[in-house]
Amino acid sequence: MILLADSGSTKTDWALIFNEEGIISFTSSGLNPSVLAPEMIAELLRKEVEEKLQLFGVKPFITEVHFFGAGCTEAKCPVMADLLAELVSPEAEIEVASDMLGAAIAACEGKAGIAAILGTGANSCLFDGKKIVANTPALGYILGDEGSGAVLGKIFINKVLKGTLPETLCREFLDETGLDKFAVIEKVYRQPAANKFLASFSPFIHSHLDVKELRDVVVENFISFFNNNIQQYGNQSVEVNVVGSMGYHYEAELREAAEKCGFTIGRIIKSPIEGLISYYSLMR
Repeated sequence: MILLADSGSTKTDWALIFNEEGIISFTSSGLNPSVLAPEMIAELLRKEVEEKLQLFGVKPFITEVHFFGAGCTEAKCPVMADLLAELVSPEAEIEVASDMLGAAIAACEGKAGIAAILGTGANSCLFDGKKIVANTPALGYILGDEGSGAVLGKIFINKVLKGTLPETLCREFLDETGLDKFAVIEKVYRQPAANKFLASFSPFIHSHLDVKELRDVVVENFISFFNNNIQQYGNQSVEVNVVGSMGYHYEAELREAAEKCGFTIGRIIKSPIEGLISYYSLMR
């Protein structure tokens, strides 16, 4: 039996694979070893994961664990592996790797290609089918993260507050959210999780794509992603496979931007766990 995990800082998606058709999925808190102390991760694993494994009656049958997570650096992977071995069994095969590798396996289905994460943040890599061979630094939403929800929100709110989008659209957004310049500055500069706040504008943006000026902003955000990140891999004949909510919900705009930059979009999936389930089910 295989236990899979795709973990971010906020939540972790888990899947138990019995066979191609026998799958149990559940979620837990995020388990970022670069943010949380090992003791805290161990406690979360006991309370939120072990209890479910015991409830399902599957813990003794888990032979493999594949954990892909944010904060799983080379230094942190052994720590996480030890905690997972304690969770299931010291005899189980344990793999711990970065969320980027998990996204590459999920999006590329274990084949060579370019993989991209386009969600609240953004990242990308060149994948040879087994490992990451090149990675353009994402740098976060202040210095980078082009194509992400946070950067889209940053560009959008700049244009709203400066009045460079249609007046009716700006007024509708401000009335709907109750925000003004001072509230935005407070949330972006003085409160935590500004990236999530900025990305939270995405549903409004998505529902107003009929406004050409706004749709152009979305396409330009993706063009910036290709020009600043994907171009660095130097091979436009390789398909770009995408995982994440931005790619999933803005597929038409993403494909338009890719075409303008000379790239071809391959697979698009909303969540890495979907692709990981598919890949490891076939590997059984």
